[in-house]
Amino acid sequence: LTPHGRRVGLIGDQAWSDYVAKQERLKQITELLEKTKFTREHSALVEKHLALSIQHSANADLQDAQSDEESLAGNSKHETRTSSSENRELRAENLPEYRVLSTEYLNSAVGAALAQLLKRPEVTMEQLAPILCKLVPETISQIDPRAAEYIRGEGALPAAVRNELKTVETNIKYAGYLQQQERAIERLKKAEQRTIPEWFDYKSVSGLSREMNEKLQRVRPRTLAQASRIPGVTPAAVSLINVYIEIQARRHQQAASL
Repeated sequence: LTPHGRRVGLIGDQAWSDYVAKQERLKQITELLEKTKFTREHSALVEKHLALSIQHSANADLQDAQSDEESLAGNSKHETRTSSSENRELRAENLPEYRVLSTEYLNSAVGAALAQLLKRPEVTMEQLAPILCKLVPETISQIDPRAAEYIRGEGALPAAVRNELKTVETNIKYAGYLQQQERAIERLKKAEQRTIPEWFDYKSVSGLSREMNEKLQRVRPRTLAQASRIPGVTPAAVSLINVYIEIQARRHQQAASL
Protein backbone atom coordinates (compact mmCIF):
# COMPACT_ATOMS: atom_id res chain seq x y z
CA LEU A 1 0.00 0.00 0.00
CA THR A 2 2.99 2.33 0.40
CA PRO A 3 3.18 3.28 -3.32
CA HIS A 4 -0.54 4.13 -3.28
CA GLY A 5 -0.04 6.21 -0.13
CA ARG A 6 2.84 8.03 -1.80
CA ARG A 7 0.72 8.87 -4.84
CA VAL A 8 -1.95 10.52 -2.70
CA GLY A 9 0.57 12.37 -0.54
CA LEU A 10 0.29 10.30 2.65
CA ILE A 11 3.90 9.06 2.64
CA GLY A 12 6.69 11.54 3.43
CA ASP A 13 10.05 11.71 1.67
CA GLN A 14 12.00 9.91 4.39
CA ALA A 15 9.47 7.08 4.69
CA TRP A 16 9.41 6.72 0.91
CA SER A 17 13.20 6.68 0.74
CA ASP A 18 13.30 3.94 3.39
CA TYR A 19 10.69 1.94 1.47
CA VAL A 20 12.59 2.20 -1.82
CA ALA A 21 15.85 1.18 -0.10
CA LYS A 22 14.12 -1.83 1.46
CA GLN A 23 12.69 -2.95 -1.89
CA GLU A 24 16.16 -2.71 -3.43
CA ARG A 25 17.60 -4.85 -0.64
CA LEU A 26 14.85 -7.44 -1.01
CA LYS A 27 15.50 -7.60 -4.75
CA GLN A 28 19.26 -7.89 -4.28
CA ILE A 29 18.96 -10.65 -1.68
CA THR A 30 16.41 -12.58 -3.76
CA GLU A 31 18.61 -12.45 -6.87
CA LEU A 32 21.61 -13.53 -4.80
CA LEU A 33 19.72 -16.54 -3.44
CA GLU A 34 18.62 -17.52 -6.94
CA LYS A 35 22.13 -17.50 -8.46
CA THR A 36 24.23 -18.73 -5.51
CA LYS A 37 24.85 -22.46 -5.14
CA PHE A 38 25.05 -24.05 -1.71
CA THR A 39 28.62 -25.23 -1.01
CA ARG A 40 30.41 -27.25 1.67
CA GLU A 41 31.86 -23.97 2.90
CA HIS A 42 28.31 -22.70 3.39
CA SER A 43 27.42 -25.91 5.23
CA ALA A 44 30.33 -25.41 7.63
CA LEU A 45 29.35 -21.76 8.11
CA VAL A 46 25.77 -22.68 9.03
CA GLU A 47 26.99 -25.26 11.55
CA LYS A 48 29.47 -22.79 13.03
CA HIS A 49 26.77 -20.19 13.66
CA LEU A 50 24.54 -22.90 15.08
CA ALA A 51 27.22 -23.77 17.62
CA LEU A 52 27.62 -20.09 18.50
CA SER A 53 23.85 -19.74 18.97
CA ILE A 54 23.84 -22.71 21.32
CA GLN A 55 26.72 -21.18 23.28
CA HIS A 56 24.97 -17.80 23.52
CA SER A 57 21.83 -19.55 24.75
CA ALA A 58 23.78 -21.54 27.33
CA ASN A 59 25.48 -18.37 28.60
CA ALA A 60 22.14 -16.57 28.85
CA ASP A 61 20.63 -19.51 30.74
CA LEU A 62 23.58 -19.48 33.15
CA GLN A 63 23.04 -15.77 33.80
CA ASP A 64 19.36 -16.42 34.47
CA ALA A 65 20.26 -19.23 36.88
CA GLN A 66 22.61 -16.93 38.77
CA SER A 67 19.89 -14.28 38.86
CA ASP A 68 17.49 -16.86 40.29
CA GLU A 69 19.94 -17.78 43.04
CA GLU A 70 20.44 -14.14 43.98
CA SER A 71 16.69 -13.58 44.09
CA LEU A 72 16.29 -16.28 46.74
CA ALA A 73 17.55 -13.78 49.31
CA GLY A 74 14.96 -11.19 48.28
CA ASN A 75 11.23 -10.85 48.63
CA SER A 76 10.51 -11.27 44.92
CA LYS A 77 11.72 -14.85 44.74
CA HIS A 78 8.75 -16.36 42.90
CA GLU A 79 8.27 -13.43 40.54
CA THR A 80 11.91 -13.33 39.45
CA ARG A 81 12.19 -17.09 38.99
CA THR A 82 9.05 -17.10 36.85
CA SER A 83 10.31 -14.22 34.74
CA SER A 84 13.70 -15.87 34.18
CA SER A 85 12.10 -19.18 33.29
CA GLU A 86 9.81 -17.48 30.77
CA ASN A 87 12.78 -15.69 29.20
CA ARG A 88 14.61 -18.99 28.71
CA GLU A 89 11.54 -20.51 27.11
CA LEU A 90 11.11 -17.61 24.71
CA ARG A 91 14.73 -17.74 23.65
CA ALA A 92 14.51 -21.48 23.07
CA GLU A 93 11.54 -21.09 20.77
CA ASN A 94 13.38 -18.57 18.61
CA LEU A 95 16.78 -20.26 18.40
CA PRO A 96 17.60 -21.80 15.01
CA GLU A 97 18.95 -25.01 16.63
CA TYR A 98 15.34 -26.00 17.34
CA ARG A 99 14.93 -26.30 13.59
CA VAL A 100 18.46 -27.59 12.95
CA LEU A 101 19.43 -29.44 9.79
CA SER A 102 21.75 -32.40 10.17
CA THR A 103 25.27 -32.39 8.74
CA GLU A 104 24.23 -35.15 6.33
CA TYR A 105 21.27 -33.09 5.13
CA LEU A 106 23.43 -30.00 4.59
CA ASN A 107 26.04 -31.99 2.66
CA SER A 108 23.35 -33.55 0.47
CA ALA A 109 22.12 -30.05 -0.42
CA VAL A 110 25.49 -29.02 -1.89
CA GLY A 111 25.06 -27.76 -5.45
CA ALA A 112 21.46 -26.60 -5.05
CA ALA A 113 20.62 -22.93 -5.47
CA LEU A 114 19.95 -21.25 -2.14
CA ALA A 115 16.51 -20.18 -3.38
CA GLN A 116 15.62 -23.79 -4.25
CA LEU A 117 16.90 -24.89 -0.86
CA LEU A 118 14.74 -22.26 0.81
CA LYS A 119 11.62 -23.62 -0.89
CA ARG A 120 11.92 -26.76 1.22
CA PRO A 121 9.59 -26.57 4.24
CA GLU A 122 12.31 -27.57 6.71
CA VAL A 123 14.70 -24.80 5.60
CA THR A 124 14.34 -21.25 6.90
CA MET A 125 16.04 -17.97 6.11
CA GLU A 126 17.28 -17.90 9.69
CA GLN A 127 19.41 -20.93 8.89
CA LEU A 128 20.80 -19.33 5.72
CA ALA A 129 21.41 -15.93 7.34
CA PRO A 130 25.12 -16.68 8.07
CA ILE A 131 25.68 -17.25 4.35
CA LEU A 132 24.04 -13.95 3.39
CA CYS A 133 26.00 -12.13 6.07
CA LYS A 134 29.21 -13.46 4.53
CA LEU A 135 28.21 -12.67 0.93
CA VAL A 136 26.64 -9.22 1.44
CA PRO A 137 27.57 -7.96 4.94
CA GLU A 138 27.07 -4.32 3.93
CA THR A 139 23.50 -4.96 2.79
CA ILE A 140 22.63 -6.81 6.01
CA SER A 141 24.21 -4.06 8.12
CA GLN A 142 22.11 -1.44 6.31
CA ILE A 143 19.01 -3.04 7.82
CA ASP A 144 20.39 -2.78 11.36
CA PRO A 145 23.99 -1.81 12.26
CA ARG A 146 23.82 -4.24 15.18
CA ALA A 147 23.96 -7.06 12.63
CA ALA A 148 27.73 -6.51 12.61
CA GLU A 149 27.89 -8.30 15.98
CA TYR A 150 26.08 -11.31 14.52
CA ILE A 151 28.38 -11.32 11.49
CA ARG A 152 31.36 -11.46 13.86
CA GLY A 153 29.69 -14.26 15.81
CA GLU A 154 29.23 -12.10 18.89
CA GLY A 155 25.47 -11.73 19.11
CA ALA A 156 22.03 -12.70 17.86
CA LEU A 157 20.50 -11.67 14.56
CA PRO A 158 18.60 -8.38 15.14
CA ALA A 159 14.81 -8.54 14.86
CA ALA A 160 14.75 -5.99 12.02
CA VAL A 161 17.08 -8.18 9.95
CA ARG A 162 15.07 -11.31 10.76
CA ASN A 163 11.84 -9.62 9.68
CA GLU A 164 13.26 -8.39 6.39
CA LEU A 165 14.79 -11.76 5.58
CA LYS A 166 11.48 -13.39 6.49
CA THR A 167 9.83 -11.31 3.77
CA VAL A 168 12.27 -12.71 1.23
CA GLU A 169 11.65 -16.23 2.54
CA THR A 170 7.87 -15.87 2.24
CA ASN A 171 8.13 -14.51 -1.31
CA ILE A 172 10.35 -17.40 -2.40
CA LYS A 173 8.45 -20.17 -0.62
CA TYR A 174 5.09 -19.04 -2.00
CA ALA A 175 6.27 -17.73 -5.39
CA GLY A 176 4.43 -20.51 -7.23
CA TYR A 177 1.14 -19.79 -5.48
CA LEU A 178 1.52 -16.04 -6.01
CA GLN A 179 2.22 -16.49 -9.72
CA GLN A 180 -0.78 -18.79 -10.01
CA GLN A 181 -2.99 -16.17 -8.38
CA GLU A 182 -1.61 -13.44 -10.66
CA ARG A 183 -2.40 -15.56 -13.73
CA ALA A 184 -5.90 -16.19 -12.41
CA ILE A 185 -6.40 -12.46 -11.89
CA GLU A 186 -5.20 -11.72 -15.43
CA ARG A 187 -7.56 -14.34 -16.86
CA LEU A 188 -10.41 -12.85 -14.87
CA LYS A 189 -9.61 -9.33 -16.13
CA LYS A 190 -9.70 -10.55 -19.72
CA ALA A 191 -12.89 -12.51 -19.12
CA GLU A 192 -14.63 -9.50 -17.55
CA GLN A 193 -15.18 -7.98 -20.99
CA ARG A 194 -17.02 -11.08 -22.12
CA THR A 195 -20.67 -10.59 -23.02
CA ILE A 196 -23.22 -12.73 -21.20
CA PRO A 197 -25.71 -14.05 -23.81
CA GLU A 198 -29.36 -13.18 -23.25
CA TRP A 199 -30.24 -16.86 -23.34
CA PHE A 200 -27.81 -17.71 -20.52
CA ASP A 201 -29.49 -19.72 -17.77
CA TYR A 202 -28.09 -18.90 -14.32
CA LYS A 203 -30.15 -21.65 -12.72
CA SER A 204 -28.06 -24.25 -14.54
CA VAL A 205 -24.84 -23.01 -12.92
CA SER A 206 -24.00 -25.51 -10.20
CA GLY A 207 -22.25 -23.80 -7.31
CA LEU A 208 -24.05 -20.46 -7.24
CA SER A 209 -25.84 -19.70 -4.01
CA ARG A 210 -29.57 -19.03 -4.09
CA GLU A 211 -28.94 -15.38 -3.18
CA MET A 212 -26.46 -14.86 -6.02
CA ASN A 213 -28.73 -16.64 -8.46
CA GLU A 214 -31.66 -14.40 -7.58
CA LYS A 215 -29.57 -11.22 -7.91
CA LEU A 216 -28.16 -12.26 -11.29
CA GLN A 217 -31.61 -13.22 -12.58
CA ARG A 218 -33.00 -9.87 -11.45
CA VAL A 219 -30.16 -7.63 -12.70
CA ARG A 220 -29.30 -9.63 -15.86
CA PRO A 221 -25.79 -8.12 -16.28
CA ARG A 222 -24.61 -7.76 -19.87
CA THR A 223 -20.95 -8.58 -19.17
CA LEU A 224 -18.95 -10.49 -16.58
CA ALA A 225 -17.54 -7.15 -15.42
CA GLN A 226 -21.05 -5.95 -14.58
CA ALA A 227 -21.75 -9.26 -12.83
CA SER A 228 -18.63 -8.86 -10.69
CA ARG A 229 -19.88 -5.49 -9.43
CA ILE A 230 -23.14 -6.89 -8.10
CA PRO A 231 -22.95 -6.97 -4.27
CA GLY A 232 -22.56 -10.53 -3.03
CA VAL A 233 -21.29 -11.96 -6.32
CA THR A 234 -17.80 -13.31 -5.66
CA PRO A 235 -14.85 -13.59 -8.11
CA ALA A 236 -15.20 -17.38 -7.86
CA ALA A 237 -18.83 -17.08 -8.97
CA VAL A 238 -17.82 -14.91 -11.94
CA SER A 239 -15.23 -17.52 -12.98
CA LEU A 240 -17.90 -20.20 -12.69
CA ILE A 241 -20.31 -18.22 -14.86
CA ASN A 242 -17.54 -17.80 -17.44
CA VAL A 243 -17.05 -21.57 -17.60
CA TYR A 244 -20.78 -22.22 -17.95
CA ILE A 245 -21.06 -19.66 -20.76
CA GLU A 246 -18.60 -21.85 -22.70
CA ILE A 247 -20.54 -25.00 -21.87
CA GLN A 248 -23.94 -23.55 -22.80
CA ALA A 249 -22.54 -21.91 -25.95
CA ARG A 250 -21.31 -25.29 -27.23
CA ARG A 251 -24.71 -26.82 -26.51
CA HIS A 252 -26.43 -24.03 -28.44
CA GLN A 253 -24.09 -24.56 -31.40
CA GLN A 254 -24.72 -28.30 -31.37
CA ALA A 255 -28.48 -27.76 -31.20
CA ALA A 256 -28.35 -25.26 -34.08
CA SER A 257 -26.42 -27.67 -36.29
CA LEU A 258 -29.03 -30.43 -35.94
